[in-house]
Amino acid sequence: MEIYLILLLVLLLLIVLSIYWLYRIFKFYKTGNKKAFIINLIIFLCLTTIFLWELRVIPLASDNDFRNKTLELTGKRFWSWNNFRYDESGVRGEGYTLEIYNLNSEMVNYFKQPSMEFFEKYPTKEVSDRKWKRTPVDSSDKNTLEYMTPNYSGWGPEIVNKQDYIRRVANEPGGYYCYKGNDFYLISYEEKIILWINHNM
Repeated sequence: MEIYLILLLVLLLLIVLSIYWLYRIFKFYKTGNKKAFIINLIIFLCLTTIFLWELRVIPLASDNDFRNKTLELTGKRFWSWNNFRYDESGVRGEGYTLEIYNLNSEMVNYFKQPSMEFFEKYPTKEVSDRKWKRTPVDSSDKNTLEYMTPNYSGWGPEIVNKQDYIRRVANEPGGYYCYKGNDFYLISYEEKIILWINHNM
């Protein structure tokens, strides 16, 4: 609990400092100090962009993060566009994250008939304990799928519907899945999606 209080105080301090800095930038402009105004404005915008990128507020940030993960997952680095994101964090570090990305037509065609390397080498051990398996989910992995797609009370209809959708897709042919610990990955070339779940509750 103390760590969250510290983080809240740091965030408040950053907001206060940002407001003060903006006030100084505006003052430079009003007093005609163009050089100080331009330098401070550029630095402020750069730092703000980096901060928002790291927080994944900028739309392409999550797509880029997932793109960096695709090489270890599939052996190919590719762009995919975020279709849905749900992120819930608790006070003790527990949480639930679901990210669904749309596959482009090139990757859809590749996943219809991937190379043997895809099954033999990927995902890497850093990402998953197991190599890709074809859907429908094997009977020995049904409990893992159920654990990864819970329906907690208090969740709205959108996330509940997504969980039902994921269970349906995972139990149909036309895709692949793997998992490690609290992470679950699913590719469906029929639905043209790739998704990641982290369930730590």
